[in-house]
Amino acid sequence: MSTESSPSALQIDIARQILLQAQKEGWRAGHPIVEKTLAAMFGVSRTPMRAALEILATKDLVRLIPNKGFVAATDLGNGSHIETFSESETERLKQQILRDRSVGTIPQEVSENELTERYGIARGTIRKALTQLSSQGLIHRQRGHGWAFVDSLDSAESLAESYRFRIAIELAGLAEPNYRADPDALKALIAEHESMLDQINAAGSITRDSWLKLNASFHETLAAWSGNRFILQSVRMQNDLRLLRESSVFDRLRPERRERSLKEHIQILRYIGSGEIEFAQLALRRHLESTLQKVEDRIRSER
Repeated sequence: MSTESSPSALQIDIARQILLQAQKEGWRAGHPIVEKTLAAMFGVSRTPMRAALEILATKDLVRLIPNKGFVAATDLGNGSHIETFSESETERLKQQILRDRSVGTIPQEVSENELTERYGIARGTIRKALTQLSSQGLIHRQRGHGWAFVDSLDSAESLAESYRFRIAIELAGLAEPNYRADPDALKALIAEHESMLDQINAAGSITRDSWLKLNASFHETLAAWSGNRFILQSVRMQNDLRLLRESSVFDRLRPERRERSLKEHIQILRYIGSGEIEFAQLALRRHLESTLQKVEDRIRSER
């Protein structure tokens, strides 16, 4: 990448996507970065991918090892570096698509032409957003024509199934023999929760996106510390499915419910930080079962 020209919007967008992927996968310093794999995942060619990695290298977030390729230069798993790059048009579009799908204003099957007409955005941006949602497992290209969203948590029964699955998987993660929390990431995650609590107390509200991101980060980080890639993949998939539902549910959550959830997260993190894993398991079980109980009560009342 020439030092005489500024990075393009595409390159910055890809750099941000790399950091988001690093957060999801819990990249630590030294993690190998496979350009070809990321380029295919984001639906771009190798040239802008290399340029995006060079942007990250200038910020000492990745480094190039001769004859080997790029690796993470620092811990990228805690997501603290994402705000280095402002949210792109593609990222904003992805969030809008998820919100519209969650309230049913977009059908399960949709075409690029329909989305282009709906949002008044260039088709290339629409396709990029859909490709990134596809890499998250939220949508897939149909044979011949259009795209189809995956089945989401759109019924009380499916939501209850999801919570029972999460209880089993997330508690299993805490029981892994090599479970180890990263001290810096732990401290940063507690600080993020405390900052959001302060914001609720001061302003009485928080943004939908900040809530969804922090909530997902909490559960994925706990899973990443398990060291079990299959547990982490399962938690990621559940978080992605929750995006399709919680984008619309957020506005119905009372402030005290959000505050209680944040405090429960902090307590779980503090148990982990002090090595009291059994207490963390009990607290996490209570945290998830409280919502499951409400869902199951609703199912019984509707029968």
